[in-house]
Order: sequence, then C-alpha cells, then structure tokens
Amino acid sequence: MNRKIGIGVAWNMVNLVMGRGALALFTLLLAAFLTPEAFGLIAMVMVCYELGNAISDSGLGQAIVRSKTVSQTELSSVFIGNLVLSGLAYVLLFLAAPFVADFYGQPDLTALARVVGLVVFFNGCKTVQIAVLSRAMNFKVQMVANTTGVLVSGVVAVTMAAQGAGVWSLVCQILLSAAVSAAVLWYLSSWRPTTDISLRAFGTMFGFGYKLLLDGMLSVLYQNSYVLVIGKLFTAQATGLYFFARKITELIAQQLTSAVQQATYPAIASLQDDNEALRHKYRQIIQMMMFMMAPVMLLLGALAEPLFALAFQPKWQGAIGYLQILCVVGVFFALNAINLNILNVKGRSDLVLKTGLLKKTVNIGLLVLAIPHGLQAIVLSQVAGSALALVPNTYYSARLIQYGLADQMVDAFKPVLVALLAALVAWGIQQQLQLHPLLELIVAGGAGVACYLLASLAVKAEGFMMLLYKVRQRLAR
Repeated sequence: MNRKIGIGVAWNMVNLVMGRGALALFTLLLAAFLTPEAFGLIAMVMVCYELGNAISDSGLGQAIVRSKTVSQTELSSVFIGNLVLSGLAYVLLFLAAPFVADFYGQPDLTALARVVGLVVFFNGCKTVQIAVLSRAMNFKVQMVANTTGVLVSGVVAVTMAAQGAGVWSLVCQILLSAAVSAAVLWYLSSWRPTTDISLRAFGTMFGFGYKLLLDGMLSVLYQNSYVLVIGKLFTAQATGLYFFARKITELIAQQLTSAVQQATYPAIASLQDDNEALRHKYRQIIQMMMFMMAPVMLLLGALAEPLFALAFQPKWQGAIGYLQILCVVGVFFALNAINLNILNVKGRSDLVLKTGLLKKTVNIGLLVLAIPHGLQAIVLSQVAGSALALVPNTYYSARLIQYGLADQMVDAFKPVLVALLAALVAWGIQQQLQLHPLLELIVAGGAGVACYLLASLAVKAEGFMMLLYKVRQRLAR
C-alpha cells in the first residue's frame, strides 16, 4: 500500500508541478494583459460555474472510488446520470444568469455566465473516467490529461488576451481546459459506457453521493459568499484583486492537498473497516502534508512583496495584503480537507453534510460581523472560520477512528512552528535588503528554506524524518 500511495503521490506531484506550474505561468501572462476588473467579472460568475460542477458530479465519483466492488452497470448508470444532471445544471444556470447580472449591476454577466456554464458538460463526462483511473491508482493518465488541458487552454487564452479579448480570454481558458482534458482522458483510458444501465444501480451510488452533493453546493455558496459580498459592496477592481489573491493561494493549497488526497483515497478506502490501520495512515498523511504545506504557504506570505514586484505589474499590488491573510487559511485547509476525507472513507457522507451545515452557519455569521469593518476584515474572517472548522471536523474523526483535535494538533505542531520561524527569518532578511526583487527572493527565500530544513531536523519533525527514511531506502537500493 505504501508503494502504491508513493507512486500515486509522485504522479500527482508531477501533475502539480507541470500542470499547475503552467497554470501559474499563464496566470502571470494573463495578468500582464488583463485588468483587475476582468478578473473581478470572472469571479462574479464563478459561483454559477462551481454550482454547476457540484450538481453534475453529485459525489458520484467518490462513491465509485470508495466502493469495494463496482460493476459495469453501475459505472454506465453513473455516467448517464451525470449527463442528465449536467443538463439540468446548465438549464438552471442559463435561467439564473440574468438574476446574477442584476445582483451585481453588471449586464455583461448574463452572457458570461451562460457561456462559462457549458463547462459542466465537459466535467460531467470526466467523472467516471477519473474514478475508474483512481481506483486503478493510475494517476499518470490523469496527469497527462490535466497538463494538456492547461497548456492548450493557456496558450489560446494568452493569445486572445494579447489581441484584446479581455474577460473572454478567461472564459475560453476555463472551457478549453475542461474540454481538452476530457478528450485526452477518453482517448487514453479504456473504459467505455454501455447501454446496460439501471436506476437501482444509480440510486445506490447516489445514496452515498447526494449528501456530498448538498455539502458541495453549500461549500460553493459559502466559498463564493465572500465574492458575492465584495462584488456587491465594493468595486469590480477590488473584487478582482481579492479573487486574484485567492486564485494564487488556492492554486497551491488546494492542489497540493488534492495531489495527496487523490493518491491516498483509493488505497486508504481499502482499510475502511480497520480503524487502527486508518488512524496510523492518517497520522502519517497529516505529518507529511503539514511538512509540505506549512512552509510553502507561510513563506509565500512572507515573500509576497518581492514576488509581486517581480512577477506582476503595479496594478496588482493591492492584492498583496489579501494574499498574505489567505496563506494562513491555506495552512488550515489541508487539515480540514483530510478530516473530511476520513468521513468519506468511513462512508459517513451524512456527517460531511452535518458538519458542513454547522461550519457554514458559523462562517457566514463571521462574515456578517466583518462586513461593517471593511474588506480586510472580511478576508480576516476566513482565517477565524478555517480555525473554528477544525472543531466539528476533528470531533467525528475522534469518534470514528480515535484521532481527534489534540492528536492532530500534536502531529501538526512541529512543522507549523518551524515553518513560522522560517517565514519570520525570510521576512526579516527581505525587509533589510535593498536589492532587485529576484535577488531578494533568492537570498531571503533560500535562508527561509535552509532554516526550515535545519530546524525540522533539530526537532525531528515526523514528516521530515519519514522523508529522510524514504530517501535512505531509495539510496540503499
């Protein structure tokens, strides 16, 4: 199992470096041609796009992956069901588009929302293919598909932006990335649907997935509530700056977490009836995840000023403060996501929904309290919400596999503390330097990384020690 997980994580990391690295590069290029207002407009329609994706997926992909056995009838039934749900989702998006435009007072959003909404069909076609590949621990094909989609869509989007297409270049990037990756998945994978479908088979899968659907829709509404509020109360430029900062942090936090979860979920699901083994594996996952996540996010926040000075035009400098706050949210993201993963592995999608309702209620309350105090307070409320979310998330982890908040804090303490020290060292050095931004990043960033590795060795951080053990094993072979 460790070997399978290691191979899966390795391919997902390649996907992260190549696919997400290319996406980051294209984001830099697009930022050079586009204004914050263009990103603000696309942020306003993202709620429609993400709601459509939540409906078209409906948790069915996770239901397939965690099933001990799955038949061709079940796979074909889920595929057809996904297409039907995608069609329903698009009809709802099409009808809702004018109301979205009226809400923001931006007439152009009607056409933008209706075109962006088409992506639900492409993503709906991928759900079963990705689930089948994940069950087989075949992450190489997924990496090729995602990277190809990112490269093709990025080149076309940047070309359009350079020609003055504005926000439509971002729309094209979203659609083309989904379409190309879907086409590559179908070309490289061997599974194909048949006419052997069953409502009962679909109902069995949907019985697990519909709770994840409801939680997913609530999560979309909650995550986009900040954009909804900012877009309604502030300018499109302010919305674009916030969305741009969130896009950068999510590019790292969500994708790094996803790279690990996608690789571990199919293997961990096979241990769903062995609580002792599950607790042991999840401890290792959190220790390794936090060893990677904490320094990346905190060093990104510490070095945001020279990074923006080097990579972005002055029009984007207003996003620095938001990015630094959201980097803290990124650290909490990994822990929260892994605890939800535990509930899914145990087949308790009902608890995912229950905790989701509680967390969203609390976080919306924090958002409402923050609104009178301005945009920065709204962003800061996300930090408080992410921290408080650990309480209900870890409560059920403690009940199901005896791995609660105290144990998880112990496992996360060393990497977070050492990463905070490294970030302070890097920030302090950068503040004293009066050099070219690239040199500041190299000197201060190098010092921060060196500090993190040496301190991790000194305190014997578990994630670091596991990594050293694996390297020594590999060298010995």
